[in-house]
Amino acid sequence: MKKCFILLAIAAGGSWACPVHAQVSKFHGDFGVGMVPMRSKGPVQANPDGYSGTTPGFELQTLDANLFLLNLNLGFDAPLLQLSQGEQSFGVSLNATAGLLGTTRQDVDGFNRSVILDLPQYVTYRYGAKASKHSKKDFGVGVGVGYRFSRFFLPFNSPSAMLEGVYSTPDNDWFIRLSSDLKPMRFYNLYSSEGLVEVLRIREFNVQLGKSF
Repeated sequence: MKKCFILLAIAAGGSWACPVHAQVSKFHGDFGVGMVPMRSKGPVQANPDGYSGTTPGFELQTLDANLFLLNLNLGFDAPLLQLSQGEQSFGVSLNATAGLLGTTRQDVDGFNRSVILDLPQYVTYRYGAKASKHSKKDFGVGVGVGYRFSRFFLPFNSPSAMLEGVYSTPDNDWFIRLSSDLKPMRFYNLYSSEGLVEVLRIREFNVQLGKSF
């Protein structure tokens, strides 16, 4: 009897001292739409029609365009540490996304109908549904900060953040995720007449609807 009491006391003390537990990971799939605002600057002929009295040569012209993005994503959510009986957790969200960029504009070279592979990875905090398998809430929220790596014809990478709302049922949970680059990616070129010029500025925003499984 005394031995059982000692074991129970040790177990109770351990649970009080270590309220954080490991948690089983879950996969998710989602589809989404996004927007990629772009600003470019490049040389054009200053006098393309050859008007007399106008000096021939080149000038820098600015182009603003919004590219639309359709994408599919497969992700792996791992709530590594859980608190408050599973109603809060810290973890990671690892993602691989394939998308297609498009625009109806004819003056955007190289970007229209281009395939892009994104790898946005986040450190997450979750509350409520999807925080862990022990959560008893129907709704939940998650936030994450991290970095989006990209495979594209440009090194289109950026720090990224996401906000996620979750609705959970006994069998599965659905979520909607908003994500955004925290700063645009900038590219520069050196012109003899202008010096160092920002020739391209590009940034990515996404809205995704998904399901965990």
